[in-house]
Amino acid sequence: MIAEMLKQRNLPEFRSREEMIDMLLKNEYGYFPDIPYEVSVSEPKNLYGRYCDSTVMHSKVDMTITTQFGSHTFPIQRVLHKEGVNPFVVYLGFGSNVPSKGYPTEEISDNGFDVLTFNYNDVATDNGDFTNGLPTIFMPEGRKNPTDCGKLMFWAWAACRVLEYALTIPTLDPKSASVMGHSRLGKTALLAGMLDERFRFVFSNCSGGSGAALSRGNSGLPYMQALPEKENIFDYEPEWKTGETIRDVLLQFPFWFCENYKKSALKCYGEDFDQHYLLATIFPRYVYVGSGNADYWADPTSEFLSACAVSELYEKNGLPGIKHKDRLPEPEECYHEGRVGYHMHKGPHIHSRHDWQKYMAYIRKHMDD
Repeated sequence: MIAEMLKQRNLPEFRSREEMIDMLLKNEYGYFPDIPYEVSVSEPKNLYGRYCDSTVMHSKVDMTITTQFGSHTFPIQRVLHKEGVNPFVVYLGFGSNVPSKGYPTEEISDNGFDVLTFNYNDVATDNGDFTNGLPTIFMPEGRKNPTDCGKLMFWAWAACRVLEYALTIPTLDPKSASVMGHSRLGKTALLAGMLDERFRFVFSNCSGGSGAALSRGNSGLPYMQALPEKENIFDYEPEWKTGETIRDVLLQFPFWFCENYKKSALKCYGEDFDQHYLLATIFPRYVYVGSGNADYWADPTSEFLSACAVSELYEKNGLPGIKHKDRLPEPEECYHEGRVGYHMHKGPHIHSRHDWQKYMAYIRKHMDD
């Protein structure tokens, strides 16, 4: 069944990693400016979060990026165990609160994981303004070329710098180095995984269109058009499917991408690429897609099929891809056996403790492989 569904999508064949990266940068995400830079990190300042027990410390450091055009500083919050060598996650956050709705700090710490997180808006604001944050020191005159990167690339590049810093901390285990994000930051996490091979685990939670979800075959109904009023969306199983198209995302967030991406808006897919290429750039490392069964806008079917498509690359090269039943997944199903992981939570566009539990279990299962 799944093989036939993928055949109907008519996906482009895989190319070399270098070719796929160049195609995605040139036509979707844009190239990061090739400008020399320096990075400095302040000494940790303890924040004494009340959720931390005697074994865990909540602290903050400031990371400063300097180029010939100036400097920009953004804070990184750390929740680290005081002893041992622990698995860790670079978490792209929507806010600065620790814990937060998508970041159940105490539960993560209780499971033996450490986290470094930053507010993506502290790196570059989530709008079309390129006169604040990192863009000011890398693009002082703004975007000039159709291949100049958008905001997703700035956030992903910052995640890579946070990883560099994390790898200097002796209590963090490099073989568990992970990056994680939700929604637009799930797209960003995948992009960071493409940029930096030191991320061994890459987690995308409900990243949808221009993230994990395939563009070809996306039904692309108008935004929220057919969502009837229901008392409990968790109990609603629609007869229709929808999904955000390239045109939809560019109407709202053109500044996330390079200008060249607009060439894909009418067809609603890239001429010679699709989002399975983004997952494929993470091969042979571990890539994981999380979906919600009621997250219609992110199109969980297209997210799952993308994971299945990239599995073919792993299996062709003698590595286990996603181990799934030959059908679309049902709510609460979880596939953890291969180097391509997947689960579907029951519910809409959320990132919850349920998802964190699945991601932590996957790292534990594979970090010593």
